[in-house]
Amino acid sequence: MLSLDGEPGFILHTRPYKEHSLLVELFTLNYGRLSAVARLSNKVASRSAGIYQPLIPLKMTLKQSRGSLWTLSDAFMQRVAYKIEVPTLFCAIYVNELIYNLVKTHESMPKLFAQYLKTLEDLEAGEDSSLTLRAFETVLLENLGYGIDFSQSDKGEIKDDLCYHFDLNSGFLLSSASEDYSYRGYDLINIRHNDMRAKSTREVLKKLNKCVIDSLLEGRKLKSRELYAQFLMVK
Repeated sequence: MLSLDGEPGFILHTRPYKEHSLLVELFTLNYGRLSAVARLSNKVASRSAGIYQPLIPLKMTLKQSRGSLWTLSDAFMQRVAYKIEVPTLFCAIYVNELIYNLVKTHESMPKLFAQYLKTLEDLEAGEDSSLTLRAFETVLLENLGYGIDFSQSDKGEIKDDLCYHFDLNSGFLLSSASEDYSYRGYDLINIRHNDMRAKSTREVLKKLNKCVIDSLLEGRKLKSRELYAQFLMVK
């Protein structure tokens, strides 16, 4: 059985599992997403129970069990939990949900892991949460093999004075400005050059990323979106 000592990672979610145990969903540097059991009756695990929560960078001792479950036998904090207040906290929950739902188990994604760290740092520092999320979504889609090509359409290179429609299978297709979900080449070129100064450009990237992500989710609902909508209603 494989054993990992000092594996960097984060807990995405926990829930009770049998008696005196937790089922923890992890995002690790070298093995992607993992599901593990933490047995709280164990003295070492009991000591670590207070850090079995999201937003804390950990180094973990993991042992592979039969089937897909691992055993999390120990965990040590690399720093205190990222301090992210509501409503920005919903952004961190959203990112965790995307990883849990879309990243495969045992699939190492070091670039995504690094972007995840940067995302938490930027959210804690109060950086623009919209730009932070778009950057994470973009790296996520690229690592999953669904990155959007903002340079080409069905008629060749994207031009700033033309408009385009986006198709999940075919990419950008030349369209008229009057069509629903028509995007200006100006904004697509801005995205390609990572120039997010224009509000319209930021809105286009948000819509396009959401289109691809919702397709990959295949109807699964994200709790973070519901929580944020509820927050706005009672604010």
